[in-house]
Amino acid sequence: MELNEIRSEIESVDMQILQLTKRRLELAREVGLNKAKTGGAVRNIPVENKVIDRYRGFALENGMNPVCAEAICKILMQESIELQATLPREAERSRHVAIIGGNGKMGRWLAGVLEGSGHRVDIIDPSAGNGLVVEDCKWADTIIVSIPISRTDGMLRKIDDIAKEDALIFDIASLKSPFIETLREMGSRRRVCSVHPMFGPSAGSMYDRNLLVCDCGCSNAVEDAISLLGPYGANVRTMEVEEHDKYMSYVLGLSHAINIAFFTVLERSGITFDDMKSVASTTYSKLMDSNASVALEDPYLYYEIQHLNAYRKEMLGEFDASVKDVVEAALDEEPVAFKKLMDRGRNYFT
Repeated sequence: MELNEIRSEIESVDMQILQLTKRRLELAREVGLNKAKTGGAVRNIPVENKVIDRYRGFALENGMNPVCAEAICKILMQESIELQATLPREAERSRHVAIIGGNGKMGRWLAGVLEGSGHRVDIIDPSAGNGLVVEDCKWADTIIVSIPISRTDGMLRKIDDIAKEDALIFDIASLKSPFIETLREMGSRRRVCSVHPMFGPSAGSMYDRNLLVCDCGCSNAVEDAISLLGPYGANVRTMEVEEHDKYMSYVLGLSHAINIAFFTVLERSGITFDDMKSVASTTYSKLMDSNASVALEDPYLYYEIQHLNAYRKEMLGEFDASVKDVVEAALDEEPVAFKKLMDRGRNYFT
């Protein structure tokens, strides 16, 4: 065959693959509708593992790379489960939910998910223009606080005076330190917990994303929050509210600090972004993907995440000391200290 003929046949095969992928997603949607109707879980790990084994087995029998086959399988499964996770799921019981700050990005995202499950959702936000005010949350049986970290404490106290006695109340703030005492005090006498979706409003669904639910003294509130948000395929992790910010000092604070430090060094280098991009390595390109996304985020939110965390000094001190250790090891005439740092990192990840 001539080269152009081969390319033409490859194009034809590609189109067949895409058509079959489309059909696979249509079938996955039918499976998802069945799950939504019967209350089945979005994910079925044993079934997923069988599908992966099927792909790997075919690859091994036909002289293909099983790692490549598994990667293709996981991409197809993720697309399928993401699709299933976005389908409306009828809740076990319909709730009246009030989202304070619900016209923000995350508030609107949650509203869409909950409305899709048949819940009534009231957006309480001046920018919504619907005439609803905080006092109107007194009618709701579930109240979600989705406002800046620095304003959450005052809002929780205000809700405490307004909400009905048996209402489920929780915030979705990225930090808990600034209002942890209020959470604990309220949690000792009413149905209060604290939630943190470890993803943003750009997420297509909760599928395979982490959702933290913090116990503030009322286990019933924790269970109820999980029953509300858990069925959408998230990886739910429960913890005591005091543990939350210790983790976040690394998961958010450290990761943000590293990215900001990285692009600050680049900005000060005097070499333009495009010029640097033309000589980029694989590792550099991967780092730039996360760096660019961080640079575009809200600086005031990121400042709050750094500044309001009770564990910030401890984490930033470790960060500073670690940078100094790397610098000293890199400048040392002997590789012993540098190798030790690399070995410790390798051990941590394995």
